[in-house]
Amino acid sequence: MTAPHIHNRYRTVPASLLLETLGSSLETIKMEDGATDADLGAVLGKHEDTAARYRTALGEMGVVSFLRGCREWDGRFANDVMGLVGMRISPIDAAGACEGRTALKALADLMSKKAAALENDNIVDDEELDGMWPEIEAVSRHIDRLREQRAKSQRRLPALT
Repeated sequence: MTAPHIHNRYRTVPASLLLETLGSSLETIKMEDGATDADLGAVLGKHEDTAARYRTALGEMGVVSFLRGCREWDGRFANDVMGLVGMRISPIDAAGACEGRTALKALADLMSKKAAALENDNIVDDEELDGMWPEIEAVSRHIDRLREQRAKSQRRLPALT
């Protein structure tokens, strides 16, 4: 995995980088899930040849296919490309009850891995970041649940006048 690109929210991002990033996400999903281009195409509502073009950044994906991919693979599919424009996606149902012990364990696991990465050189390199990625994603899901819980409670509060 290459170092992620971090862009200012309002900076222009080249279309080729968007396509390459989305293609890389599809390639990762294909490898992790043991899927074929036909499997990817079935989710995206496209023929396997079209899915292969998306995966190799040779074709631009339409919004319907993109949203189908988001529904099926959520952040694994879309968050790298969304990160290029300063955004991320999270499922609406992330607002389920935030399990206290599970959330604390996820945070403790991440802190432990980050502390180990910083121990020798005070730097988190790409390999160390890859090693802690499952913990980062787990903590992120818990944070998303808390955000949604707060948003719901804010909608229930009467306006102060």
